[in-house]
Amino acid sequence: GQDLRYGLRQLRRNPGFTAVAVLTLALGIGANTTIFSVISAILLRKPPVQDPDRLCAIASKNFVHGFDLGNVSAPDFESWRDQNDVFQDMAAESEGSFTLTGGAAPESVQGDLVTPDYFTVTGLEPSLGRAFLPSEGQPGKNHVVILSHRLWQGRFGSDPNVIGKNAIINSSPYTVVGVMPPLGEAFPPLWTPLV
Repeated sequence: GQDLRYGLRQLRRNPGFTAVAVLTLALGIGANTTIFSVISAILLRKPPVQDPDRLCAIASKNFVHGFDLGNVSAPDFESWRDQNDVFQDMAAESEGSFTLTGGAAPESVQGDLVTPDYFTVTGLEPSLGRAFLPSEGQPGKNHVVILSHRLWQGRFGSDPNVIGKNAIINSSPYTVVGVMPPLGEAFPPLWTPLV
């Protein structure tokens, strides 16, 4: 108690030092809180998919030159899936740029192109509509889209009748077949079939 009283007296006598000490503590606590929040959101919290501990990502590696290959080729993926005797199921995912037009102002978004079995593998299910059908992974049948909850709310005004309507994506009509539940910022605003 005596040491605490002495410390408080010293802080009162030196207001400049007190201000610097309080500011340093505030910045340190704020920085630690921010860093922990980011790490918690990215590394510690499991993604909202079915059995996240059982999901894994597979990539190609060039052992001769010692670097990872950015994308897996379609023939490699098809070969891996056909010869698979390790995994329960496999799906492919690729990022893409999409321009949404029609109705509101044009909007450029990053979305995912996925094989139709992506939603089965991840256990994600649309809250409205349905996931992709196997046939929609074929050329000419792939002009369907699943919207994220935030894109559905923002661009489509939470229209409960959006299923079956057209969305103009990259100057082409895409039929909306599903709307996902709120999944968070880690997920893209839309998904289209990867052919």
